[in-house]
Amino acid sequence: MNIFKPAILAACGFLTVLAASAQAPGGGEGPPPSPVRVDRVISTEIVPTVPITGTLFSRNDMQITAAVDGQLTYVAEPGTAVKAGDVVATIDTRPLQLQLEELEAQARRASSQLDYLEKQVERERNLVTRNSTAATQLEQTLSNRDIAASDLAIARSRIQQTQDQLNRSSIKAGFDGVVTARVHREGETVGRGTVLGRMTDTESLEVRVLAPLHHAGRVRVNDELRLFGFESSFTGIVRSVVPPVDSRTQAMELRIDLPPEARFVWSLGQLVSVAVPLRSAKDTLAVNRDALILRQDGTYVYRVRDDGTAERVAVQTGESSGEFVAVSGELGEGDQVVVRGGETLSDGQAVSVIDVTAS
Repeated sequence: MNIFKPAILAACGFLTVLAASAQAPGGGEGPPPSPVRVDRVISTEIVPTVPITGTLFSRNDMQITAAVDGQLTYVAEPGTAVKAGDVVATIDTRPLQLQLEELEAQARRASSQLDYLEKQVERERNLVTRNSTAATQLEQTLSNRDIAASDLAIARSRIQQTQDQLNRSSIKAGFDGVVTARVHREGETVGRGTVLGRMTDTESLEVRVLAPLHHAGRVRVNDELRLFGFESSFTGIVRSVVPPVDSRTQAMELRIDLPPEARFVWSLGQLVSVAVPLRSAKDTLAVNRDALILRQDGTYVYRVRDDGTAERVAVQTGESSGEFVAVSGELGEGDQVVVRGGETLSDGQAVSVIDVTAS
């Protein structure tokens, strides 16, 4: 009888259990699960876009023009920051002041003449009732009185016109902004409507882009479009769609409002790219682009099973929007796919989810 046979059989059984334990997912003696970060498969609207170059403009831009004739006494120099209502240019008011004094004197004379004729009318009416004067004399006096009243009204109207010109001799800013150009300087005599300079609002910015007319049905007012500049991007809202004024251009103008924070990064005149949609949106399954693994044998993702193992799933990619890419394959909405740590995984390997990326 071989007394060592039972011991040998027991040892072999222990080794078999140990090997099975080492091969089981999550087994205490096997390789530890690979830590991974996952994200969920979502159903979303994927819209393919094409970048079109646009330019940053100010929503508020105005010419500084003279409202009256005269000699300039002040014009703000370029770079001057102004608030709405601040004076940006002034014209010498001395000629208008003299004109106003003359008109006021004429008004006083017309008023005095009117008072005299009013009293004269009363006297002649009394004389007519006593037959002491002719009725034609009264009619003449009444006519003179009416003429005096008209002269007074004209004088007062001219006083108001001159006062309005005095008020317009100071040109004020219509909004907060910066003076960007000065065409005329102090001492020059200018006429009404002469351009003196220019000012721009540097806070309220918009992107203007000419888009081909075949995009007309795909972009509407209040749509959100992605805007890309040097090392930065923002989401803008389409404020208006301007149809072409010339059919030869075959392009419409999109005016897109920028968020307030964009003015700290982008500046007037800068060129940016606008992601204009190529077609209407449609729902499709999409994954975070970091989940895609590209190999010579195809493109696939690793889905995390309920038992904590990774399953390799082949997919076909489609259009992209931001960080998401449309996919087709054996996936469902809500499935967890690996977005970090999938490059070294193999099918059936145990994984440990350390974080879920917020979609």
